[in-house]
Amino acid sequence: MISLLDHFFTNYSLGEKWVHLTADNCVGHNENNALIQYLRYRILVGLHDKIGLSFLVVGHTKFSPDAYFGLIKRSYRRTQVLTIEQLVHIIESSSKNGHNVCIPVSPNQTSSVIYRDWSSWLSKYFETLKGITNYQNEVIEQKNPSIILVKEHKDGKELKINLTKKNFPFNQSHPPKRLPKQIFPEGLSLERQWYLYDKIRCQIPLEKDQNETCPKPNLNIKN
Repeated sequence: MISLLDHFFTNYSLGEKWVHLTADNCVGHNENNALIQYLRYRILVGLHDKIGLSFLVVGHTKFSPDAYFGLIKRSYRRTQVLTIEQLVHIIESSSKNGHNVCIPVSPNQTSSVIYRDWSSWLSKYFETLKGITNYQNEVIEQKNPSIILVKEHKDGKELKINLTKKNFPFNQSHPPKRLPKQIFPEGLSLERQWYLYDKIRCQIPLEKDQNETCPKPNLNIKN
């Protein structure tokens, strides 16, 4: 998830220095901590001046991005989709104003999305926030980047917490020369490839689409 957010900031930002993010609460303890660590990293190396993060109140977890997923779902239900290419078309054409953009990722194709092991890399420089699920609002600012400001609710008391480890070596003048190691998709197992070839391929009418979605596995022996 952090790799996708990093891709968005890198390719779709408008040069903004202040950002406010809203999360729908559908993440676990470790993932929340990794996200906050990533946002603190961006502040510490000068990529942003201020980042706010809010979690929606329980029972009120529907917000504007869901409407665009709804457009994809509506279009998908009305269209026969048998290949990745067709799915990309469904996503791209689902919004009249071009809000929905698809960036396919495949083991066999070059993608602009680079997945990295952010969690392991960030954990070397930041502590975890204990009781993270109790806080609804977090803010990190350039004027005091080592401190995260947290509140249990919007009008609650603001707490200052320092979670940066002493060995954090980067700043605006000395950003990291190397980012976390890249993670590559493993692709389908041989067993799964044979399942698609034996069970699913016959359900696809056109041979062209069969070869794209359910090609014969590379090895001739089933595992």
